[in-house]
Amino acid sequence: MYEPLVRHALFPAYETIVKRRGTAAHIAEYERGQWLDRKSLDALQLRKLNELLDHCWRHVPFLQRHWREHGVRPGALTSVAELAAYPTLTKAHISANYDDMVATPWKGRTLTKVTGGSTGDPFRFEYTMDVYARRTAVMWRGYGWGGASLGTRTAYLWGTGLRKGGWGGFKDRLYHGAFNRRFFDAFSLSEANIDERIEEIVRYRPKAVVGYVTPVAVVARRMIETGKTLSGVRGVLTGAEALHGPQRRDIEQAFGCPVFNTYGSREVMLMASECDRHQGLHVNADHLVFETLDSAGAPVVGSSGDVAVTDLHNYGMPMVRYLNGDRATYAGTACACGRGLPLLASIDGRVLDLIETPDGRHVPGEFFVYVMLDWPDVKQWQVVQTAPDAVQFRLVVPQPWTAERRDKLTAKVQATAGAAMRVEIIEVDSIASTPSGKRRLTISLANADMAA
Repeated sequence: MYEPLVRHALFPAYETIVKRRGTAAHIAEYERGQWLDRKSLDALQLRKLNELLDHCWRHVPFLQRHWREHGVRPGALTSVAELAAYPTLTKAHISANYDDMVATPWKGRTLTKVTGGSTGDPFRFEYTMDVYARRTAVMWRGYGWGGASLGTRTAYLWGTGLRKGGWGGFKDRLYHGAFNRRFFDAFSLSEANIDERIEEIVRYRPKAVVGYVTPVAVVARRMIETGKTLSGVRGVLTGAEALHGPQRRDIEQAFGCPVFNTYGSREVMLMASECDRHQGLHVNADHLVFETLDSAGAPVVGSSGDVAVTDLHNYGMPMVRYLNGDRATYAGTACACGRGLPLLASIDGRVLDLIETPDGRHVPGEFFVYVMLDWPDVKQWQVVQTAPDAVQFRLVVPQPWTAERRDKLTAKVQATAGAAMRVEIIEVDSIASTPSGKRRLTISLANADMAA
């Protein structure tokens, strides 16, 4: 009874009357939009895109200069594909031209957010209250596919959500409690408190679980090891990091329900998510333009490419063809669920997570996930490319590794990365998370300049 009360009364009243946001209306819009056929969806996306580009040509000084310098001139597009003629946009562009990236009619009226990202370098950007409401609406659509609809009793294994104490902490607990969700701090999860944290989640009796991939997978693995179970969960929604096959299997075994992967970022929030057919992640194409680009900057389908995203509703600081540092692969096929939203076959991780071999090939993080399956006693691990011809394995292990184990791991890596790749194996007490609380499995310091 409480779920429909939140969904149909409490949340709409709070957003519409208290906060004076159009979130409830946007939720209804996006619920309809997911079922548009591809032709109608393309037409909707093109209309929104042309309206945004026209706004930029009139009100965003840096984009006007940036586009003209690359030979682009004003004019309506006849297809979304023509957006490929526009140059891409980077964090460096935005930071260096910040004031001229804010649309002139919106100066002084936007919201500001700062993200450290996976590299830890602060990045500031702006957005409007309306686009915040739209992003919230499209998020609830994607979460609903995984069983975590508005009002569902949900446990969040997340890094943010609650202030710790005082009046602010009380208000946060009251707010989240009213909407039937509880946050469990993923940042403080450790070997010493993991069993206690699992007991807290079990006592909460959630119907859905939402969390970063790594802490959810760590909890799942511990549940399997100790025989702990949690019944009644409809789905586990993962995000913030690439989800690999072994992690998905552990989570589904531990929680006894399907995993629904999601993909988003602080700059635009949710971009894609899985439905119950699990044939890929549906891109929110009625809300944004999502491109994957090859090394020459041309859109590519069926192979991994750099992600370029255009939020169709952020008129305060429009980010058109914004390179967020991630890589993904379009499926090129439609989902059997009947939604017109296109599919991503996979989220391939950050550009910085790709390990480059001495002969110029790229090894994805997925390779190392499967390599490490041979050593299930390893509690945590991380691979860091410290030089063009060297990788370092950082391992949290219960006992020191023998020379035989080290040689075997080295041979496995060199069989794929080449004999010229040097492998260093060090044992550490713990592996640090990023400033945003995520734990990256692979890091390429050799390509650190790509972060710009």
